[in-house]
Amino acid sequence: MIACGMSSTAIHLPMATAESWTPSRRMQSAAAAERERVERELRRLSKREDSLAQQLDAIREARSALQEELVVLKRLSRNLPAGETRAVDDEQRRLRVVTDTSLPVNGHEVVLRGAQIRETAVRVLASSATSQAVHYRTWFDLLRHEGFIPAGKDPLATFLTQIGRSPVVRRSTAPGMYSLDLGAPERVREHLSQLQAKLGRISEMPPGATVDDIAGSRERRIRLTAEIASAERTLAEALRSLSGEEES
Repeated sequence: MIACGMSSTAIHLPMATAESWTPSRRMQSAAAAERERVERELRRLSKREDSLAQQLDAIREARSALQEELVVLKRLSRNLPAGETRAVDDEQRRLRVVTDTSLPVNGHEVVLRGAQIRETAVRVLASSATSQAVHYRTWFDLLRHEGFIPAGKDPLATFLTQIGRSPVVRRSTAPGMYSLDLGAPERVREHLSQLQAKLGRISEMPPGATVDDIAGSRERRIRLTAEIASAERTLAEALRSLSGEEES
């Protein structure tokens, strides 16, 4: 009986692995083309997102301005009793007051609401080393890094809406880019001074003024008083945001 023995020398055959496998040029070309398509689509969606966020911000600002104008128009048309007018004004003022509603999240982050978001965001950006315009996502990351998060189902969208309402924030020409307007308080202060001077001139009725003159002067005083109150709130927020002092 003849025994067939195996050689003691092992024969190693090359095996293809994930590390050694090289895709064909055709596959590489197809993958590169697909990557470019995906990157283009991501850039398009990013620009679309910025555009929609700016539109939403503009709509909310216009709505707020129209609501304030409506109160003045109701006064002028006398369809709103004085007591009800005061109640509406008080309610609007309450909506602008920042109360201490901060809540810890997992012991780390603090939830911000309303004006707290934009004022805190301005302070965070002003205290950072960034002096140029920044993308709102970068700004949002800075805020989160400091331990703050806007309230809402979509904190980033809430953040973007609020910084757009800040009197010391301005949009750059590039999509999604924002910067601080450090000269805003001085411009608002000058505008406020002009409004107050104008109100003083209107209050001085000339001799022999008619009933129509008095009524017209009264309506102009009402409008100016509303503008002055709005400018005072804007100035107060601008100073709080840039000085780092929180509302008491």
